[in-house]
Amino acid sequence: MSSVQWITVALAFLFLIQVISYSVRNQLRDRQAFLWFSLSIIGLLAAFGLEPLNRFAAVLGISYMPALVFAIAFLVVLNVLMYQSIVLSQHEEKIKTLIQEIALIKHEQKMSEREEEKDERQ
Repeated sequence: MSSVQWITVALAFLFLIQVISYSVRNQLRDRQAFLWFSLSIIGLLAAFGLEPLNRFAAVLGISYMPALVFAIAFLVVLNVLMYQSIVLSQHEEKIKTLIQEIALIKHEQKMSEREEEKDERQ
């Protein structure tokens, strides 16, 4: 293995350890932990398989393999961002619904308190 491959493997392994660490400390929920764990394993496998990536790039007509890796990484990052945007939108809707429900409950509570005050005065 070349020094570049050793460095790539080491960085991918450190990323895997970081994902596991965040997951163990409950800083990542299970769904997100699975996503990042999968991506780190794929990165680790890609680091070990630089030669097959070179051949795959050549088959696709790409003479510079890092350009292929960059394009794949770019697409993965775009997909992760899209997923996070979808989750964020879902959470915004849930928060909006919760705020409306809380406002209704507070309104009902005020109305019942006013009714109680009226009953006490009579």
